[in-house]
Amino acid sequence: MKQYPSIPSTGKEVFDAYIFDKLDGSNLRFEWDKKLGWHKFGTRQQMLLPSHPTFGSAIPMFLETLAQPLEEIAKKQGWTNFTAFCEFWGEHSFAGFHETTDSKHLSLFDLQIYKRGLLEPQVFLDLCAHLETPRFLGIHRWDAAFTQQIKANQLEGITFEGVIGKQGSGHQRQMRKAKTQAWLEAVVAKFDETQAAAIINS
Repeated sequence: MKQYPSIPSTGKEVFDAYIFDKLDGSNLRFEWDKKLGWHKFGTRQQMLLPSHPTFGSAIPMFLETLAQPLEEIAKKQGWTNFTAFCEFWGEHSFAGFHETTDSKHLSLFDLQIYKRGLLEPQVFLDLCAHLETPRFLGIHRWDAAFTQQIKANQLEGITFEGVIGKQGSGHQRQMRKAKTQAWLEAVVAKFDETQAAAIINS
């Protein structure tokens, strides 16, 4: 089952990026096959069962909300296998930790197509605009000035954590992430030094 690639926060490349709000939650994945249907579920690094105490509820949630419309897209596009990547989050989710009493959401943020790789951002928007996805914030030049703008929380439409920038598809995909200073300070205040560093660099 495909894992979502790690997104760096630094890089020398300057490029025009499709900017999406970065929801503060956990990365989950759901695999569809033309013969087997929805048959594999996972967290970012492990397979997922409905019995999981934190993420198990995401499986029926996905099957009830996103599974059918994504399957319809797959059939229209002629895909035989793909993985849907979603953010699992609640109002009080923070740095990968979730409140049990929160209502949870699943927001689709990317699709990986068998033998093609990750979809180009514009194609993703064209196909999935009617589904629950992170807010698209436009196309911006990803450079040092832009990341400072995000750090200062000066881009309209972002929530607490920051943004993800994407460009290209498949092996040509470029991605960067930028966090707000407020979110970084909240992580440092809540966790010990080792935990905070691991969360910030994940």
